[in-house]
Amino acid sequence: MRILALVTLVAACSGGSKSPSPALPAPTPIEQPAPAANATPAPAATTMTLAGTGIVPAWLDRAVDPCVDFYAYSCGGFLKTAVIPGDRSSWSAISIVNQETEEFLRKIIEDAANQPGDPAAAKIGAYYAACMNEPAIEQAGIAPIQPLLDAAAGVKDQKTAALAVIGLHAGGVFPFFTAGPQQDFGDATKVIAALDQAGLGLPDRKYYVESTGTMPHTRTVYLAHIERMFKLLGDKDAKAAAADAMRIETSLAKVQQTDVARRDPHAVYHKVDRAGLEAKIAPAFPWRDYLAKLGIPSVTDITVNDPAYYTAVTRMLGTEQPAALRHYLTWSILRASANHLGKAWVDEAHTMAKELSGAKQTPPRWRRCVQRVDSDLGELLAQSYVKARFAGSSKLRAVDLTKAIFGAMRGELESLGWMDAPTRAAAQQKLDKMAYLVGFPDKWRRYDFEIVPEFAANVRSAARWELARQLAKIGKPVDRFDWQMTPPTVNAYYDPTLNEIALPAGQLQPPFFGENFHPAVNFGSTGGGTIGHEITHGFDDEGSQFDGNGNLRDWWSASTKQKFAGATKCVVEQYGQYEAVPKVKLDGKLTAGENIADNGGVKIAFQAYQAWKSQQQQAPQAVVDGMSDDQLYFLAYGQSWCDKSTPERLETMAHSNPHSPPRWRVNGVIVNQPGFAAAFKCAKDTPMNPGKQCSVW
Repeated sequence: MRILALVTLVAACSGGSKSPSPALPAPTPIEQPAPAANATPAPAATTMTLAGTGIVPAWLDRAVDPCVDFYAYSCGGFLKTAVIPGDRSSWSAISIVNQETEEFLRKIIEDAANQPGDPAAAKIGAYYAACMNEPAIEQAGIAPIQPLLDAAAGVKDQKTAALAVIGLHAGGVFPFFTAGPQQDFGDATKVIAALDQAGLGLPDRKYYVESTGTMPHTRTVYLAHIERMFKLLGDKDAKAAAADAMRIETSLAKVQQTDVARRDPHAVYHKVDRAGLEAKIAPAFPWRDYLAKLGIPSVTDITVNDPAYYTAVTRMLGTEQPAALRHYLTWSILRASANHLGKAWVDEAHTMAKELSGAKQTPPRWRRCVQRVDSDLGELLAQSYVKARFAGSSKLRAVDLTKAIFGAMRGELESLGWMDAPTRAAAQQKLDKMAYLVGFPDKWRRYDFEIVPEFAANVRSAARWELARQLAKIGKPVDRFDWQMTPPTVNAYYDPTLNEIALPAGQLQPPFFGENFHPAVNFGSTGGGTIGHEITHGFDDEGSQFDGNGNLRDWWSASTKQKFAGATKCVVEQYGQYEAVPKVKLDGKLTAGENIADNGGVKIAFQAYQAWKSQQQQAPQAVVDGMSDDQLYFLAYGQSWCDKSTPERLETMAHSNPHSPPRWRVNGVIVNQPGFAAAFKCAKDTPMNPGKQCSVW
């Protein structure tokens, strides 16, 4: 179901809160998909109960008419009984898998302490122990981030401000903008350097410049939060420091691209190269020193998301008062580091999590430390997880299911009435070249940095190491086997420049996928909600602009492009009418790609399931506890999105997340599914069978 390259085009699909700062990229492929006429995604038992199929009976609400509100029918029982834990902003099917995964990883990590002869286990255990050692963290205070704070404190003029930015970037903290590798949109065989906008502490630029819903209140809470952070640091004029930091962030927000604009790959790709940066776009910034400090002194091929942004940033470095720049840079450090320091810092950082997500408590220490180990040493930690949770024929079943969905997409391309022959041939070529990764990497990553007893120092070391690893890709051949999610991650992604999908082992777990689930359930949840979804991303409003080799190229005829735009407009308008919370509607343009992928994925996987059934010598059980297998298919998809969320989380999603809230990821999809009304015998003009359907793929 469900990262974000440096320039925000990789489509991941769980729909969690968007990270405030851009991540560094790195995608992946493995084996080329081939037709799978006789694929067998999962065996069906001779006689199954509803629970045995993989459906959770207690999550249903049979009192609801599925033709009126399918989400309430699929998940009504769940919504009535689910309790959102105090340290979370939602409780969902995904949360359940995440919790089971975290508890299992905790056991792996704690067992690692008893394996002194195993270097990998020792590294994991030492990192976790440092994270769990709260007395040592309290005693260290801010010492682990003092070198970064000293860099910010040295700002006296434009030159020293630039030097401070360089020092912070080299340390893994990214005020103003961020740097990393990116496949060249114009030549996907090359990895070039890329700069992207960054430096905001709120989830999206909208929070600084708009006043929809609770945004004005959030700004007030945020400003007070910054002030309290400066007080923790001991700043005697914390109020003025907070005002400076907020003002500079607001200035940045005003010149940054909107998330909707960034959905157009052409808007975020500007090959300016080093000479253009140094001579035209931002000549006042010492790019030679910057690139040398980052360890890439000879780089010449550079792209930026928006040339005007870097002109504005360098102007800001020259016109802002040095004290204001010191405050902004210091705030950038505190914001990035607070959760790695003592309890007072962690508690204060949580005030913004509470405002934006509704989570009442900080997560328990052990869970935060498990997440840090997974983030910073993920492929060491994953090896034991994969052996235990993705053994046997799990990968084979997942690969077979993937091949079946690819086969259905081929059929869909052949039958699309709105696509002309030349465009169809190019689309088929793209699909034939689309690769996939399943479960875990063939070669495990090594983590060549030292673990010390000081937790915050380990976090900084991990950040510097990962930055260096990423930057080292520039100018090298594309590594198509470098996963950008760890295997236990409950998520998936499509990368347009690699033209591939990745399905981590964590996503291929119950209740989304099971070796012995009814095939309809595997097809409906993992087939439609994950595999079909990711394949469709290759042909959504963003992915469709890249060809089969991963190059940004217009391969559509004018007439087909016009029809595609019309079909996409239907989806945009449909979702733009839905409310996340009362009086806050979804942004149909921001969510267009994910909505297209949701709708297309479920439709294609349903076709794949019908084709698969027709090829079996013995069909799977047709009726289980009164439910047909087609009903099980749609129910599995619906239950994969069972979710109870706080109003704060839902509103934050509406303002900043490219995914629709779970209710609309179900009902918004179901109303467009050709097979749904027949499966549940829904009369025409009922809410789930409204007559008009939006269909892109």
